[in-house]
Amino acid sequence: MDPVLPTPQVLVADPSYGAGLDPAESETAAVDVTVEGVPWRPITPGGGEGGELAFIDGAQQIEAWLTVTTPGDPRALPGAAFAVAAGAVITARGRTADIVGLRVRRAVVTVGDRRLHLAPVGGYAWESRCEAAQEATGLARRVGEVRQQLELALAEEIAHRDRLVVLDGRLSFIRDAAGPVVGAIKSHHRMYLPPEEARVVVGLGVGQRTPLFAIGEDRLSWYQRLPGVGDHGWAGILRGEVARSLGAQEARHLADRAARELPYFAGRPHRDPRAPQNLAPVAGLEARLRHRMGDRRLALRAVRRAAAAARLDDATRVGVAVAEPDPLAA
Repeated sequence: MDPVLPTPQVLVADPSYGAGLDPAESETAAVDVTVEGVPWRPITPGGGEGGELAFIDGAQQIEAWLTVTTPGDPRALPGAAFAVAAGAVITARGRTADIVGLRVRRAVVTVGDRRLHLAPVGGYAWESRCEAAQEATGLARRVGEVRQQLELALAEEIAHRDRLVVLDGRLSFIRDAAGPVVGAIKSHHRMYLPPEEARVVVGLGVGQRTPLFAIGEDRLSWYQRLPGVGDHGWAGILRGEVARSLGAQEARHLADRAARELPYFAGRPHRDPRAPQNLAPVAGLEARLRHRMGDRRLALRAVRRAAAAARLDDATRVGVAVAEPDPLAA
């Protein structure tokens, strides 16, 4: 009789949002799994008072690709015109959510150190930025950095000692937050834990977390499970992180609070293909931010009009070819 093989656990993700796990990044990172000083097994935080939470997210859209040429110089200078937005949802268990701090910025960014200037057109205005890397993803990465700067500034602005701020994505650099800030990472592009500790992740129940582990010198992290898509494998697994400078005791307190509180705000699979890790307040905020950024086609039309009188930093009048971005581009 053939042996019965174990049934694999398959997590299905919408391909519109990229791969759930990048094979090129599947090796484990250098981490310290001893920072909390407890055995590596699922932790169920004790009961605690709920409090106010603020969920922060941003959105971005590239509205035109630009190719800049100066008279007498055949070399092309790549660029992009784009919009970024950020906002926050302030809520608590059993309380109506409030969307606050909505802000939108438009900019044009170029590769290298020369800024391209576009005159305002029909209600559209663009900041001038530069220093995108000379590589295929350099412009897109620079757009992401501008969006992230907007999110971090908002996080620092609304932070309060009694409010848990949940930033969608990695923390990066929070400088002067006046209260606790947690990064909530929904996509797992890298395996941070060695196999023995990773077994604890797949064994988590809803509302449980792993012990803390350190990633490099600046972050303390943990995994926790959200409800809605099962309680096996990597289904519903969210990674949280805080600044290591907080110390292990404060990080433990914030990890416990996140494990207790975030399941109440898990996304619903029938409403959001990225649920439950894309938290419900974040999903609603994303829709509002995209509405605020406006119609990409109208922005593209404005860029084409403004490009007719574009100039570089040295006041050189330039020729600018404007191309429509891929409709799926961020």
